[in-house]
Amino acid sequence: MLLFYYQEENMEQTMNQNTIVIDDGSKEFTIKNKYGENLATFRFRPADTNIISRYEEVQKYFADFTTGKDETVTECEQRVIEQMDYLMGADTGSTFFSIMGPFSPMANGMLFVEVCMDNVCDVISREFDVRIKKTQSRISKYTQKYQQRKPNYTKKRRHG
Repeated sequence: MLLFYYQEENMEQTMNQNTIVIDDGSKEFTIKNKYGENLATFRFRPADTNIISRYEEVQKYFADFTTGKDETVTECEQRVIEQMDYLMGADTGSTFFSIMGPFSPMANGMLFVEVCMDNVCDVISREFDVRIKKTQSRISKYTQKYQQRKPNYTKKRRHG
């Protein structure tokens, strides 16, 4: 019986060793209203370069967007939520759109989906800027010695 327990414990330890944990670049953001109340928590990868190609696909989808004759507003909103989920690589339906439906009109005339997109785009832009600066700084640290030595090819050589 003791041998069996040891094997089971060892197997569990081996399974844990087969786990790869990586930093996937995801960040968590609290969504608040203008009164400072927490509405939801949203987690996504703001510096994912794949978001650019997904954005182009979603943009084309919305350029060709039409509603079916018998389609309800709820069904149409669901299609928008699915595209937003795909774009962000995250669940927007239970975060942003649990607050309000995507087509909800805002006081400034925008739709709620536009407000969400504008805010997420700002986050992506800021995050890219920060990470690019860190990357450039890191690369510069390794390439600096090569950039400082510039040979002077215009200097005449003396032959003696």
